[in-house]
Amino acid sequence: MSRALRRAAFALLLSIGIQPPLAHAQFPDLLDANAQYLPGVALEDPRPARAQVASYEGTFNVPIVLGDQTFLIPGASYHSEAVSYARTPAGFPELRAFHALELSLLFVQLLPNDWSLSARVAPGLAADSPDLATDQLRLSALALATRTFSERLVLGAGGLASYSFGTLLPLPAAYAEWKPLDALRIETFLPAFIDARYTFWDRLELGLRADVAGNAYAVRDARIRNAWPCAPQPGAGSDPAALLPEPAQCFDHVAYSVGVVGLVAGVRLFGSLWWTVMAGHSVFRRFDQRNADDQRVTGGLQAMPDAPFVRAGITWRIPRD
Repeated sequence: MSRALRRAAFALLLSIGIQPPLAHAQFPDLLDANAQYLPGVALEDPRPARAQVASYEGTFNVPIVLGDQTFLIPGASYHSEAVSYARTPAGFPELRAFHALELSLLFVQLLPNDWSLSARVAPGLAADSPDLATDQLRLSALALATRTFSERLVLGAGGLASYSFGTLLPLPAAYAEWKPLDALRIETFLPAFIDARYTFWDRLELGLRADVAGNAYAVRDARIRNAWPCAPQPGAGSDPAALLPEPAQCFDHVAYSVGVVGLVAGVRLFGSLWWTVMAGHSVFRRFDQRNADDQRVTGGLQAMPDAPFVRAGITWRIPRD
């Protein structure tokens, strides 16, 4: 792979690094499909309900060469959270699936002295029942500058931002990729992941990984939207105020986040197609119920017990030759 294309690969990797699962060291992925399973755990409320979460994701990127030093990479991704329940009380609205769709466009410009500049914008939508309603739309963006100091060291810094449900969240971003040995690669993209892998015979990878994933989903389930406190509740008693909705307590969207640490094993099946498995334990998990003003509703933060997990996926990497 040419040095210019390798630098473009670094930039693309960093842009897709904000997508949590299995962004791979040094070379960006053309196609990735993976699934993650966590067992059922007890909910704080309502008791004795239990919930089990499985995540599924598919991503593809199409590099387009605009010139010797310029690249454009459109892409698309789909992510879902599937939730199963047990022991729920009567009347509890079981929200069983959340979906997120995203289209991305990355621009990469290679600069003199081994510098590169990348900018990525990605509109999308996320909800329990996605449609084109404006309140489901979101936007994320990334700007990053990287420098290749040698074949063993790459450093980068910049910023990323996301906008959804009326809230803008800017964050700093930092990237480092270090190869202390030919077969050992240590990579981090903060605030998304840190990954260390050792490669045997150009076919087997073993390592450690920690990453953080999260998303916010609009909730448009009729059982919630048509019930109090989102809607008036006829016959709720003699107090007229009891019949009125309370927008501040109306469950409008949910933010789900999870952090995990585990062992990673990968096998190259053929060419640049890899099968990877990660197993370990979560370090935090939470559901955060919020209103239309992106404020937490009363009792809306629910921490879930940490649990073991397993993740498996197929990845088509950019060929090295």
